[in-house]
Amino acid sequence: MDFAVIGLQTIASVGPMVMMPIIILVLGLIFRVKINVLLKSALLVGIGFAGVNMVINWFVTQVADSVTNMVMNWGIQTSIMDVGWPARAAATWAFPLAAIVVFVVLGVNALMLVTKSTKTVMVDFWSYNHFIFTGALVWYATNGNPWLSIIASAIDFIITIKIADWTTPVVEDYFELEGVNFPTSNSVIWAPLAFALNKVWDLIPGINKIDLNPRGVQKRFGFVGEPMFMGFIIGGAIGLLARDSIDKILVVAMSTSATMILTPKMMQILMEGLLPFANAIKSILQRRFPGASFVMGIDAALTVANESAITVGIIMVPITLILAAVLPGNKLLPIADIAYQAMWLAAWPVAFGKGNIFRGILSTTIITCIVLWIATALAPVHTELAIAGGFNLPDGMQFISTEDAGEHLIGYLQQLIAGFFV
Repeated sequence: MDFAVIGLQTIASVGPMVMMPIIILVLGLIFRVKINVLLKSALLVGIGFAGVNMVINWFVTQVADSVTNMVMNWGIQTSIMDVGWPARAAATWAFPLAAIVVFVVLGVNALMLVTKSTKTVMVDFWSYNHFIFTGALVWYATNGNPWLSIIASAIDFIITIKIADWTTPVVEDYFELEGVNFPTSNSVIWAPLAFALNKVWDLIPGINKIDLNPRGVQKRFGFVGEPMFMGFIIGGAIGLLARDSIDKILVVAMSTSATMILTPKMMQILMEGLLPFANAIKSILQRRFPGASFVMGIDAALTVANESAITVGIIMVPITLILAAVLPGNKLLPIADIAYQAMWLAAWPVAFGKGNIFRGILSTTIITCIVLWIATALAPVHTELAIAGGFNLPDGMQFISTEDAGEHLIGYLQQLIAGFFV
């Protein structure tokens, strides 16, 4: 078992840029995909993931100082430090039951496919860390009960994959990704709420008439409405709110403009590799299982490449900081990867709103409030998990958490329920 844990941690540590091509190669060899299709797909998927990550991480680096300046200028004071999603993910893979959870999830996925209770083949090994995180939350909430921990992970996976099945038409229609969906629990779990909120906006006079989307803005305002120009304006606004120098404002503005253009381009490369592979696997499975229809489950990080998600996400950066300052009950200061998380949370609101930026902001603001509350509530158990995974708590800091942790709604609810039985 130790060997399996070390192997899983090693694979996970290299990130999706290397891990996904390896998975594609292994699955392709098992299903006997043509070697020329397989190799090209594996390389392009790796290149695409590298491109998306480079652009987003570069953007986060460019705006990090401005976000910090906004916090200082506004005098935001909180007691819980956000250490960022990589710290959460690293601690998760160090969880003692990580390997067991992975094999349980694989088994549950296989059983659901055989019983035709899902169409999704979960090939995104990296996203298994979310199910492990749920197990870890329940583990610490129950003083180390392994059975409840494993059951919680399995329940999280089942709920996640069923919602992913439900959202497949949205992924294919709005995100234009045929034959795939996003069974990433900290993302797709918010899809039902985003759907419900969009229905609410339909019922409110005035709000139901506002349709602000990138294509409409571009059509009405020409070049001024293009993503690159909108990105420049939004980035400049962030710099102004941070009271940056002129040169820094221009850097943030150009970085935001570049991100609006480059991220979708990188996703196009990724999908150029993924779709032929996914179609090949689907064809082989459908030949072996006539009448069945399979969907490839991949990383929901691809949703951040959508132009409406990027726009809403960037606008949500200052809004999230304001929420952190004024939201009753919140104690988290979401700085570490606020821009990335904001885009992540915006994906489903803009998808159900058909790209409507206005509705996206409304829904994402409500979801962000819930996320901040959950992240605050999870701080004690998150701190235990991080310390066990080797994190050194800064001097004077009692608790740490992440905005990413607050997105794990099912994990949070299960650890609450499990806590009553201790």
